[in-house]
Amino acid sequence: MTADEKQRLIVSCGRVFSPSAPVNRLTLFAGRLGQVRQISEAINTRGRHAIVYGNRGVGKTSLANILKDLFRGIEGMRFAKVNCVATDTFTNVWKKAFSELSVLEEQSPSHTDDLARRPVERTLDQYMNLSAHVGPGEVRKILRQASQEDFELVIVFDEFDRLHEEDRHLFADTIKDLSDNSVNTTLVLVGVARDVVELIEEHASIDRCVVQILMPPMTRAELRDIITRALDALKMTIDENAAELIVSLSQGLPHYTHLIGQESASTAIDADRLGITADDVNNGIKEAIGKVDQSLRSDYLRAAQGQRRGTLFPHVLLACALADVDELGYFSSTDVRGPLCDLTGEEYDIPNFSQHLDKFTDPARGPVLEKWGTARRFRFRFRNPLLRPFVLMKGLTDGAISGTLFGRIRQRSTPNGNVGTP
Repeated sequence: MTADEKQRLIVSCGRVFSPSAPVNRLTLFAGRLGQVRQISEAINTRGRHAIVYGNRGVGKTSLANILKDLFRGIEGMRFAKVNCVATDTFTNVWKKAFSELSVLEEQSPSHTDDLARRPVERTLDQYMNLSAHVGPGEVRKILRQASQEDFELVIVFDEFDRLHEEDRHLFADTIKDLSDNSVNTTLVLVGVARDVVELIEEHASIDRCVVQILMPPMTRAELRDIITRALDALKMTIDENAAELIVSLSQGLPHYTHLIGQESASTAIDADRLGITADDVNNGIKEAIGKVDQSLRSDYLRAAQGQRRGTLFPHVLLACALADVDELGYFSSTDVRGPLCDLTGEEYDIPNFSQHLDKFTDPARGPVLEKWGTARRFRFRFRNPLLRPFVLMKGLTDGAISGTLFGRIRQRSTPNGNVGTP
């Protein structure tokens, strides 16, 4: 392999693997067929809207990014995507949406067609004259004017959970208003939440007009598809054991599949090889740990450190990462007990480490866990889901995970291929 070929592959590697940014190319987007089908049904049904929710890091923004490509070429459809920020209000996110629709129309190849331009031109006029504060009724009027029987608008609001509660309530009212008046517009709200109630408190009145779409952790097959698509683009291959190692450590989160995949491929390229081995992945994991966000490493250190040598905190934290979880990432004290005993070679009852779990929910140690439920039935999960695979990677490189313990990670798939369901 020449130096130029190496350089080309390294550059391409950084394009097909995307650990730092959501995927925005349909050709590299893997899986999520069920979620895509549900969004399609909402878009194709007048008066229906979609709410996509789930934990951090499961690929919600990547799904939002490729919707435009999925519906590209459908006559009479205009698509806009808005990223919400904490300082946004109901009024200015709609200003963003109308502005985006207008810009897209200006760039459309059919911009010379006056009939095709007229609806969005009216939208632009309304957008320019928006008052300081608008409500659902004003939005509905503008969207009705901007659409017609053969002209449909699809507007995606990503990171919707960052809006203030009162602004999210106004969106619930807007959805109901649009649905009741059969406006030819579909809203897709995307955000981090345990459930739809958490994302939109005032949801009861819109149950009949929204499709609620949970984004669970990706299946092993979907994660494997990420690797296959990327390596096919690079014309590289990977050993079965190496691919399984990447998939297992990713824990359903595509970020780590991209990160470890990129570092493993780079390791192989540096060695003048187009085939990735398990050794390349092991070396890639070490590189990946060093490239994980500093705040994540700080969270780990703050949680795992103890005041005396031999503290149990690192073992309990690793046992939490090894515990079986439900589709939203929650585990119980009972789920922690087995891995902890395997890690330490000692028998522990729940009272021996329950205080450690409670301290992981305390700000003094992050907090790295959040607690949900009632007394004696509490369940826990990592506040930042990206910390869990990092803890596993640390355990693997430090030699704490081996043999049967690593087998626990690899055997988390249920018969239907879902990751993380006990």
